[in-house]
Amino acid sequence: MSQEAARKASAMMERKWTVRPYQPEDVDSLQELYTLVFREPRPAQHLVWKYSRNPAGSGLSMVAELSGQMVGHYGMMPTWLRIGKQVVLGVQACEAMTHPDFRNQGISIALARAGMDAAIAKGVEAGYGLAPLDKSYHGLVARLNWDHVTDIPCWARVLNANVLKGRFRRIRHLVSLGLNFLPSGNRTPGGVEIRDEKPSDEEMVSLAELTSSREKLPACSVQRSVDWFKWRFDSESKRSYVWSSAYRDGKLEAWAAFGINEWGEMPLIDMNGSDPKSLEAVVSAATRQARKLGVSALFAYTSDQNMVRALKSCGYLRHGSIPLVVRQFTLRTLDANIHVDSSWHITSQDFDTF
Repeated sequence: MSQEAARKASAMMERKWTVRPYQPEDVDSLQELYTLVFREPRPAQHLVWKYSRNPAGSGLSMVAELSGQMVGHYGMMPTWLRIGKQVVLGVQACEAMTHPDFRNQGISIALARAGMDAAIAKGVEAGYGLAPLDKSYHGLVARLNWDHVTDIPCWARVLNANVLKGRFRRIRHLVSLGLNFLPSGNRTPGGVEIRDEKPSDEEMVSLAELTSSREKLPACSVQRSVDWFKWRFDSESKRSYVWSSAYRDGKLEAWAAFGINEWGEMPLIDMNGSDPKSLEAVVSAATRQARKLGVSALFAYTSDQNMVRALKSCGYLRHGSIPLVVRQFTLRTLDANIHVDSSWHITSQDFDTF
């Protein structure tokens, strides 16, 4: 055994921290740990919204604690998943963090295992995660039997050259000029009214169902519902969402939205639509709104080809990807194979950061 392996084994044997479920009263401690690990404080209201007000339930996230101090956290957000023709209880794995003084002691793996046990006990049948290529990804895939099934493409639209850093700062002026020549999309399709407002939750559910049936979308996705939309875009998330909606004869045909976070992350944009031109129009309108608000760049995660076409028409370019990992928790046969990349339909709304 190498000295490093021996040191890690010794640390594991001598560990004094304990694992328990996250509780609503832990929010202040979680906020402190978040700030320490990620250097980006999350408002307490946002954490309450995410982990305590989720309409699919709570109680699956785990914390490591030592003498009353939170030294680790592993987020697991319950969510209803559509698997083929079935709707099952699922979970999204997210936000693994360990106090810098307690790393290399197996905290993340211990918390993830405890969270998975809690998920199985609660009846969770499948899980997914959008995991950057870091230690948490390797822990899920290599040690916890999650399956990396595909990569979800990222699409980016730079709106302000000030976003450029390092050596690229020297060419900001040239980039600013170049941005003026990127396509901006179809702004005024005939017979369509563009509104800068959020559709009703009922309208969004109807559009999601219509799009899914018409486009014959892949068999696995987050299940949209009125309760889900109300929670997803609630002001308690502490994201200021900006909306563009397309109506024809008073009926919703498409919407696009991006959320400006209080903690300064580059916003994600997402959309849905039953008509390609209307979809392009709302992406164009939302992108123009973002530029007026001083947003430096917008990002979208999707492999949905209708959305991709709308994004490309508005000057969005491919900008890497993020792994989609999945795991089945039940022994019964599900209605679709979650381990096949073509089974999944994922967009920006399915990220816990949207």
